[in-house]
Amino acid sequence: MSLQYTTLDVFTKTLFAGNPLGVVFLPASSTLSQTQKQIIAKEFNYSETIFVHPIDPQSPNQQRIDIFTTDKELPFAGHPTIGAASLALYLSRGAAASAASTGNKVDTLVTRAGPIPISLKPSGDEVGALIPHNVRIHQRRFSLQELLRLHPSLKPHVSAQQVTESFPVVSIVKGMTQVHVQLPSLEALAAVGPATEGEAVSGVDASQGGYLDEGWGGIGLVMLYFYVRDVADESTGKTVIRTRMWLGSEEDPATGSAASGLAAYLALEEASKGVQTERRYDIVQGVEMGRRSDIGIRIASKLDGAPRIEYLELTGSAVKVAEGQLRYN
Repeated sequence: MSLQYTTLDVFTKTLFAGNPLGVVFLPASSTLSQTQKQIIAKEFNYSETIFVHPIDPQSPNQQRIDIFTTDKELPFAGHPTIGAASLALYLSRGAAASAASTGNKVDTLVTRAGPIPISLKPSGDEVGALIPHNVRIHQRRFSLQELLRLHPSLKPHVSAQQVTESFPVVSIVKGMTQVHVQLPSLEALAAVGPATEGEAVSGVDASQGGYLDEGWGGIGLVMLYFYVRDVADESTGKTVIRTRMWLGSEEDPATGSAASGLAAYLALEEASKGVQTERRYDIVQGVEMGRRSDIGIRIASKLDGAPRIEYLELTGSAVKVAEGQLRYN
């Protein structure tokens, strides 16, 4: 038996840049099990692979997707969402997309994390997705000492005078958590490599020695997300935030969920000082590995008692790289 598939490069308009995504289209008669989906995702060996369900005629504006890494299913992830939205809204030509009956009637993606409204931007080659969020800035912070233990390559570039003594641990939703490490320069960012002990940050509750507030542990990972603010970007002429993230020994060229969490943290920090914000962050990731990704965040914070995020829209583009048939047992 076979399934139709396509591959995309996401958060880019250029082939072989951005973050690769595998997309498998499920026919209406599909009985593909979770185990089979996991095996297929491992075969693609991308950071994520999505499985696109056929549109239900009773809900023609909705498209269900399942998101898998090489070893587990995720409730939500940013670059699969932008990839799926791009297919639904403007990358709808070709046999694979036709098989899934995608088209511009779709305005909502349905994920394990809930429905995500999507829209096509005026440029015609960029989409937006209103990201589900339940932002939590955890009480325990990640120390500079621990950072330098895991990333000794940063020692020549970082001192207590250049950065804070500790860094915030932020969840955009439960199970999607990052330590946001602001670095002083692009030279420091370039020095970041894989952690000496892999991803060694505990995701269990603080009561069990982890970094997450009680009730927030047990699922997902806590990842380190490195960034430099106020960088003049020669490609776009914009002032951007440059970022990097490693997943074990592999660098991730684009991380939409981490970018969303960083934007939420920055907006809440401004709101805590009495400044309500409605703005866009332009985030560039993957430059050091030769796979530049352009990630946009539109976000609004509101002072309603405690500061909160009113809305958060992730924006980006995608290009189709390949399509064909995938055999399976």
